[in-house]
Amino acid sequence: MLEQLTIKNIAVIDKLSVTFDNGLSVLTGETGAGKSIIIDSINMILGDRARKELIRNGTDYAQVEAVFEMTDTVREVLTENDIDCDDDCVIITRKITTDGKSTARINGSAVTLNMLRDIADMLINIHGQHDNQALLTPRKHIGFLDSFAKDDAELDTYRDTYQKRNAVKKELDKLLANVGERMQRADLLAYQVNEIKAANLTEDEEDELISERNILERAEEIQENIMRAVASLYDSDDGASAYDRISEAQSALAGISDISDTLREAYDSITSALYSVEESAREIRDFGAGVEFDEEALARTEERLDMINRLKRKYGGTVSDIIEYGKKAQKELSEIETSDERADGLKLELEKLEKELQQCAEKLTAVREKSAEILQTEIENALHELNMEKAKFAVDISVKEYASDGADNVEFLISTNPGEELKPLVKIASGGELSRVMLAIKSILAKSDAVDAMIFDEIDTGVSGSAAQKIADKLKTIAKTSQVICITHLPQLASVADTHFLIEKDVDGEMAKTTLVNLDRDGRIAELARIVGGGEAGEEYARKMLAD
Repeated sequence: MLEQLTIKNIAVIDKLSVTFDNGLSVLTGETGAGKSIIIDSINMILGDRARKELIRNGTDYAQVEAVFEMTDTVREVLTENDIDCDDDCVIITRKITTDGKSTARINGSAVTLNMLRDIADMLINIHGQHDNQALLTPRKHIGFLDSFAKDDAELDTYRDTYQKRNAVKKELDKLLANVGERMQRADLLAYQVNEIKAANLTEDEEDELISERNILERAEEIQENIMRAVASLYDSDDGASAYDRISEAQSALAGISDISDTLREAYDSITSALYSVEESAREIRDFGAGVEFDEEALARTEERLDMINRLKRKYGGTVSDIIEYGKKAQKELSEIETSDERADGLKLELEKLEKELQQCAEKLTAVREKSAEILQTEIENALHELNMEKAKFAVDISVKEYASDGADNVEFLISTNPGEELKPLVKIASGGELSRVMLAIKSILAKSDAVDAMIFDEIDTGVSGSAAQKIADKLKTIAKTSQVICITHLPQLASVADTHFLIEKDVDGEMAKTTLVNLDRDGRIAELARIVGGGEAGEEYARKMLAD
């Protein structure tokens, strides 16, 4: 049950805190007093979109906090999500700021809106004025029937099979479509794969070819300069090579290198340099020995580089890109080449899933048909209790193509007068009749619903007289097993409440302010008198209603 509701800085509400008890609680007040704001606030707790327009002028944020009695089901879910549940209550907090940011917390832990909705749905059920319109939308009737049937297991199994079947069908349709285009694509891919394979590329080949081309193109220049370098370093006819000069220096220091550390270090460095010069000269000479201008080799290198550049223009900016393109092309080609085999496999799989889907749909339909028989009887009986003694109600189930919710069209039919045939609600029911049909459905669903808190926002729309009293009696009956909170304009409903709250709006300066008062007996008499028209007659009528 909802134990406490605290609202801060929402529209005309500065701060409002109200404690609810078991049984039937009603909220009444003048039009515009703020009743709808309370419903909007509760809807925020349920996970509805938080609109910054609701923030009270002159404030930076708005906040709603609701305290619910803990249930075993909710405790289990909170534990699974590592949310504190040590206390015997669930505290849901929703806050919005002027910059449009919204936060939601359960027992102090931040949660997503999806989690908020899932948990809130376990705690409270709200019926707003717009919900009656759902009865005028046949596609929504199946949801009411499924809630009554509690066919979650069958529906989940069906939906899982439906999704698998659709996925296989989509893949098969794709394979079977545009066969000609696929074959053309296969021809192109085969050509590309063969072209790349024939090239027999390696990752570092291009750099090696460029280096080889540079050497072949400048072979004569390389040989000439190598000869000069070797002569300067090591092999000079006049003894003026670097090796000769360094060797002379080494000899000069050889006899005195033991005199000091400085001379020893210099001698060692010169000796090392001598070896380096000799080694460098040998490496240069060896390199030059392998350099020879070869016109045919140059032509082959140029041809190979031209081929690589051609492939780069077609398949990628680098040799690595070309190789990778070839791998992807081969994979796609293999998929196309095996598509017939894949299509045959998918056809068999689709046939199997179609049979499974049919079986699941039949099971789901059977559950719905059985539940529909019970539901229509219970709703019809409930309507009789709500001053629609001659009403007949039926749940019509017809076949439709497979959809996400099964193969059933579900539509509620009603006859409100003797001799009238059953017709869709949209063609028959008035506003007051819709309210009673919805109340009948809600009262029946409440019997098996785990939610033990229900809020009705003007369920009495379009109802008066004896019908109003019947609605009051029905809600009073529901309130024996569930907490019921109602916003109403009906004196009949207000008079049977266990707790009666008055919503009032006062203007303090330029700011309006809404307050909520738990009425005592005198306050209830005054409010009931106002609802029925005021004056002494209204007050006398109010006293009589409370006395009854």
